[in-house]
Amino acid sequence: MLITSSRKPSARTRTLCKLFSRFIAGRCTSRGKMGMQELLEFAEGGSLIVIGEYHGNPGDLSFYDETGKLLFSLRFTDWYSEGRDSYWFPDLEPAIMGYGEIADAFESFFHFQRVESDKIDQLPPGSTLIVIGEKDIDFMGSGKSLFKLNLRGFKKY
Repeated sequence: MLITSSRKPSARTRTLCKLFSRFIAGRCTSRGKMGMQELLEFAEGGSLIVIGEYHGNPGDLSFYDETGKLLFSLRFTDWYSEGRDSYWFPDLEPAIMGYGEIADAFESFFHFQRVESDKIDQLPPGSTLIVIGEKDIDFMGSGKSLFKLNLRGFKKY
C-alpha cells in the first residue's frame, strides 16, 4: 500500500503522510510531478491513498484500488498529539472499531480485523486501533490517542 500527498505538500501534510504510513505499515513517498498512472505503477499493484490539502493543511484522504478507481474519500480537519515523531508502532496490523459506512469502507479497504468495544482488552499488548466515530477517526496506540481526524464529509464512489 502506497501513501502519498498532493503535488506540493506543506510540512504538516508531509508529517501526516509519514505518520499515517507508519501507523498502517504502508509505504510513504513524495509525489513530486508523478501523475496517477505513475503513482499506480510505483504502488506495484497495491492500493493507493492520496492525502490532499485544504488551505495549506491536510484535509482530504482519497482511497484508490490497484486499478486507480477512486473508492471513497474523507474530508477532515486534523490535529496531532505532542511528541508524534517519537511514536513506535508494532508490526501488528491495527484493528478497527466502529460502526457505519466509514467503518465498513475502512474494513473492506484495509482488511484489518474489526473488534467490538468489549473485546479491546483481548488485543495483544501495544496494539494499535482505529476508532471510527460519527464525527471523528481516532488513531490510538497503547491506549492513548496518537492523532485524530475531525470528519467533515465522507463520499463513496
